[in-house]
Amino acid sequence: NPYSGPVAGYNIAKGKLTTRLHYRIEERQLDAQHNIRIDQLEWGEASETQGEATLPVKLATSLLKDRNGVIELDVPVGGTLDDPTFRVGPIVWQIIKNIIVKAVTAPFALLGSLFAGAEEAQFVDFGPGEAALDPATAERLDALAKSLAERPQLKLDVPIGAVADLDRPALEERAYQAALADAVATRRPADAGSAGPASAFESLEPKQRIEALTALVRQQTGTEPVLPEPPEPAEGTSREDARALRQAAALEYLEQAARASVVVPESELASLGEARAQAVERALLGGGVLEPTRVFKVREGKVSAHEGKVRFELGLE
Repeated sequence: NPYSGPVAGYNIAKGKLTTRLHYRIEERQLDAQHNIRIDQLEWGEASETQGEATLPVKLATSLLKDRNGVIELDVPVGGTLDDPTFRVGPIVWQIIKNIIVKAVTAPFALLGSLFAGAEEAQFVDFGPGEAALDPATAERLDALAKSLAERPQLKLDVPIGAVADLDRPALEERAYQAALADAVATRRPADAGSAGPASAFESLEPKQRIEALTALVRQQTGTEPVLPEPPEPAEGTSREDARALRQAAALEYLEQAARASVVVPESELASLGEARAQAVERALLGGGVLEPTRVFKVREGKVSAHEGKVRFELGLE
């Protein structure tokens, strides 16, 4: 405790420290190996010097403890005994501090040393409007779950959320395509076969497309759409080409009106955020190695736009 108080900010409540040392000196060159084993370390109450402590030792302890409550550190030291400034003790302590700092600043990298892929599971990317995980991401989350099983004191935060600038347009497009598919279905022949909304719509004659979009706008707004007068065709335009130009102008206007009438409520964005968090949670728990009580879905987590996708950043505690 005289050492842990000023450095860690907490007194040690329990634990056993064992060291195994091997020193070799050849021509005044020191090659020292220190294996440090800390068993069942538990921190107690804060020390009087807690304000002076700079190392986040509680999180580091959780990251370094294995499933048996043991922390194993290998600390090699080398140098020449002719150097008057060379001291083994300060070097050992500096290396240990570096291990602690590295653990808490790059915790997923530490977990990745247990199971490959876990280090990449810190970030989970979703396509705009999507809540499904791709197979590679699911594999990384499975590796993370296995690593967390080896670090039983750690808990994982999974954010809940959406990015409106990316997700809303995608949800609006999906809603528009679904509504268009319903409008098209009533105007296609029964033997036309199955196709996606866009291809089914394009398979209709221009007149049928205008009728489908007119019905869709009428359903959305409750009023009959009034088409603006099309521009006069150029002199010499054939009657057939003039009709095609009028139909094209009508289709453009009706499509814009139909899209503008699609509204995605905030509740749908919220549901999307929930579905994403649940997908991550299912991937983590699906292997059965991680207890559900160690995974928390949080609304204040880090959700951001990243290279055209929605990125979830998982957090460790």
